[in-house]
Amino acid sequence: MKKLLLALAVACLTQVAFAQKSDADMQKAVEKAVAASLDAKKSAKAATWVNLGKAYLTAYTNPTSGLAQGVDRATWDLMSKEKPSGEEAVTINGAPYTKLTYSHTDVYFNAGGQLEFAVVTKPSVEGDLLAEAAKAYVKAFELGAKEKDVDDKLTEIVNHYNSAAYSAYTLGDMAKASKLFKGAADVAFMAPCTASGDDSAFNAALTAVSVQDYDTALKYYNICLNHNYGDNGDVHARLGDVYGAIGQAGKQKAILEEGFAKYPENQAIIIGLINYAENNGEDPNYVLSLLDKAKENDPNNASIYGVQGNILSEMKRYDEAEDAFRTAIEKDPTYHYALYAWGKMWYERAVEFQVAADELPLTAPQREYDAIIKNRDEAVSKCIEPLEKCFNESTEVDYKVACAEYLRRAYYQLSNSTNDFKAKSDFYKEFAESNSSN
Repeated sequence: MKKLLLALAVACLTQVAFAQKSDADMQKAVEKAVAASLDAKKSAKAATWVNLGKAYLTAYTNPTSGLAQGVDRATWDLMSKEKPSGEEAVTINGAPYTKLTYSHTDVYFNAGGQLEFAVVTKPSVEGDLLAEAAKAYVKAFELGAKEKDVDDKLTEIVNHYNSAAYSAYTLGDMAKASKLFKGAADVAFMAPCTASGDDSAFNAALTAVSVQDYDTALKYYNICLNHNYGDNGDVHARLGDVYGAIGQAGKQKAILEEGFAKYPENQAIIIGLINYAENNGEDPNYVLSLLDKAKENDPNNASIYGVQGNILSEMKRYDEAEDAFRTAIEKDPTYHYALYAWGKMWYERAVEFQVAADELPLTAPQREYDAIIKNRDEAVSKCIEPLEKCFNESTEVDYKVACAEYLRRAYYQLSNSTNDFKAKSDFYKEFAESNSSN
């Protein structure tokens, strides 16, 4: 996801011993530690709370004790003391896995035969053990426990939360993933923890949106904003989406305009502003007026003209968009994105004409069909100049491949017996195939 989900290291499956203690032993240890924390004399000692935190943390990790991430299936079968009660082939996000079912966990091996993640299905002790462990360690710190020792434990708890959250996300349980990412963020922001909580906060909000938990999304996106996290404007854009979803148009406009003032090149903010304008009866030129202000502040910023071209293209004002892209190149001849966007716009316009031609009823006059095809070919022709310029001048392979993909189709579309366009199409096709990373 990041902008889908930020990948987080799976940190809880790191033990090398393949042994678990009984649930009864875990419950007994927790109850003993809780009782000590309730004792008037013992509760005044940091060690009491360290022991309570340890009891909770040990109970939490007990079901996954011995699960070594990355271990191969043969080694796992040899060393695991418990036999699986079930085994099945499953597909998760299009990838094949082997799922083994045990008394306390479901264990997933990837197509390469390596243990990738596990999900606890039966905890040794009920409750949010990680949250309780974190509170215990924070209390120990307040009573004088060493800062580094407590920091290490809180960081471990953050990692456990993130690992479980990522597993839940992988399995499509967004509500659970969001709750766990929230836990990771909350603990990361506790003193004296030095672990970063910003990724977790972002992921908590992102997954919350997918289950329409907008209160959580607002809270954690705002945390990201307050921490200057995601300083390219994406958080502003996502907050705008949330405010729009809950019908708070005023706040949507304010956060998007704030983001635009800081990051006028961010496409997600631009799209958010366009959607806001369309849904709230703003003048169609509203977003363009914001760009005019940005140009006044930075008149030689080529990217602002590139953004203007994109907006005009979205508004189907194609000739004006072309003028904006041309101006962007005049401002900065090395701004190859404007060339690419300019050519891409005309090719996609050609596709629209082709779709219109295909959708004509069989009874439509031939002249109507011919007129659409003429417009299609003109649009195809217009895409060639900027795309070839981008292809020839850019040193970025990704740009060159993308341009080549469009150019091979464009020249193929225009080729006939009187030109050499097929040869050019073949050239660009060969380049794209030879240099594509796919």
